[in-house]
Amino acid sequence: MMLCSTIRLRTCIVPILLALCTASVHSQSAPSIIVEPKNAKVVKIGDTFEFLCKASKPIMYCSIKNTIGSLNMRENTKKDSYEYFGKGFQLGDCGIKFLSVTENLHGNISCTVGLVDNDLEGVGHTNLIVAIPPNSVQLSIDKNEYKEKEEIVMSCRALGGRPAPTVTLYLGNDTLATSKPGQDIVNHNRQADYKDNNKKVICKATHMASSKDDAKMTERNLIIQFRPQPINNLGTINKFGFFEGVEGIITLDIFANPRPSKLAWKVDNAAPDLGLYYPLNEKNIVMNDDGSYAAKFRIYKVSREDVDKTFTLTATNQLGSETYNVKISFDPTPKEEETSLGAGSIVAIIVAVLIVFVAIVLTLFARTTGRWCFAGK
Repeated sequence: MMLCSTIRLRTCIVPILLALCTASVHSQSAPSIIVEPKNAKVVKIGDTFEFLCKASKPIMYCSIKNTIGSLNMRENTKKDSYEYFGKGFQLGDCGIKFLSVTENLHGNISCTVGLVDNDLEGVGHTNLIVAIPPNSVQLSIDKNEYKEKEEIVMSCRALGGRPAPTVTLYLGNDTLATSKPGQDIVNHNRQADYKDNNKKVICKATHMASSKDDAKMTERNLIIQFRPQPINNLGTINKFGFFEGVEGIITLDIFANPRPSKLAWKVDNAAPDLGLYYPLNEKNIVMNDDGSYAAKFRIYKVSREDVDKTFTLTATNQLGSETYNVKISFDPTPKEEETSLGAGSIVAIIVAVLIVFVAIVLTLFARTTGRWCFAGK
């Protein structure tokens, strides 16, 4: 009877003790770890990087794990490529300082710490982004040539950069579009304009891991086809500086692509007298540095009658034609009138205002005090 009671008592006590032990362990919670840096950090190759896990109590051990393995850190750990970072185990610091970041460190980095009075380990982690510049950029334009007012579809993409570089599309010196943060591509659509012909479309990527001189860039010329363009909106083009009795040449700079295939000159709506004039035809047309074409009409000996005449040129290419009416003059080329006041004019105005102001003040003073011309006889 006694034996049975003892066995039953032990049977009851053992589960109770196990339950108490389990409850004791489960009552502990994993220690809170503060991580610095908390968010992902972008670092260039060759720079230093510091990673720190802070516990609120002293720690017994510190382990760092990254993409290349696990490192057991001590307060006196100091290697060629890394060393302990923090204020010591007694203050709960578990950290590492990489003395020169390499590309293979890119990725997750974590810490595991053991506290003196806690059976559970504390864990923290962050993400190290090792910056690398893009390998190249890719410019895409949907067609080789465009007619005026057609839509141009273009895009610029950077290949291989981390994090995403800043990608920009330029037309000549003008910025067309810039990529949004975190995106390695930018798109842009625009209407073809004759003024954009032969301008360079530039695709450029700048990155924190490369200098301005090392920015990746590619470019391509825009080819816009368009009819001959008007020279001005006035209807008549005035040419000055001709002299009576000597040769004179009328020159019109015409923008067209392709080049004018036909030039037709008239004098007062009639074919020019070849004894007086020499109209240079499309075979003699010369391309200027700005992309325009110089169409010329030679007057062998300018007369006063020529001043009263209208010289007309019709320039034609595959896309259309344009007619230009020209008047010549013996007057010199007029200088552009200045529309803004110079410094001398401004000073003169200020002086004049001051003189008037002083005169008014003196007049009021004389009238009030009865002096000078206001004095009584």
